[in-house]
Amino acid sequence: MNEKILYTLLSVVKNNGDAKKLIHEGLSYQQIAEYTGEAINSGFIEYSDGVVQLAEKGEEKIASLDYKFKITDKNKWIKPKEKSKIKDKLPKDFIYLPHQNELYF
Repeated sequence: MNEKILYTLLSVVKNNGDAKKLIHEGLSYQQIAEYTGEAINSGFIEYSDGVVQLAEKGEEKIASLDYKFKITDKNKWIKPKEKSKIKDKLPKDFIYLPHQNELYF
């Protein structure tokens, strides 16, 4: 299993997170289930009585991968939305008025 995927999976389990983080990494639900099964078989994750949690081996593994994959630069926490960037330089007196359909609030 890829270390990045393993780190993400373990952090989701540790923080009682959502599978969307793994979907964002490009995995399908089937792949998430397969990787979770691998992690359980490897002893990183424990599943008992309907509760999924990190095993001691999983805690150690996530701590060892933390230095490699944890994002410490706050500027990288939120990725910019590339399609919303204006490519051309606009004049100083330009006023932008979006279409009413583009507003989400």
